[in-house]
Amino acid sequence: MKKLTQISLLLLAMMVAFTGCDAAKKAASDAGDKAADMANVDMGDFDLNGLKDKFTGITDGFKDVTADNVDGLTSKISDLSGSMDGMGIDKLPTAAKGVVGGVISKFGDTIKAAMEGISDEGILGKLKPVVDALMEKISALT
Repeated sequence: MKKLTQISLLLLAMMVAFTGCDAAKKAASDAGDKAADMANVDMGDFDLNGLKDKFTGITDGFKDVTADNVDGLTSKISDLSGSMDGMGIDKLPTAAKGVVGGVISKFGDTIKAAMEGISDEGILGKLKPVVDALMEKISALT
């Protein structure tokens, strides 16, 4: 969470320095406040960074998915779907559920956009079933 706060502050400074307008200052301030609020949320034993790493591995896989490597991506998606029930998200305090839910929701939006960008029917045929199963899990958690 410390890195998240540092990155937020860096973004705040960059936005103010480059734009100087009041709207940018307010947006940056709000982002900084949200990051500070997230840093103070008790996540317990939940590994939010581990979850983000899994999400990154999947979203990165969508960037260069081909017929040759689609099976590796489907495997990552299936593994994530299978592990979501055992992550303990349902046992998190309310504030932590909000943070995790927001991260999961953004990930879901990213996956939807990535799927819309794929036109190869062979790749879509392999990805669609595992992505649909993942989206069901995401919908249940958010």
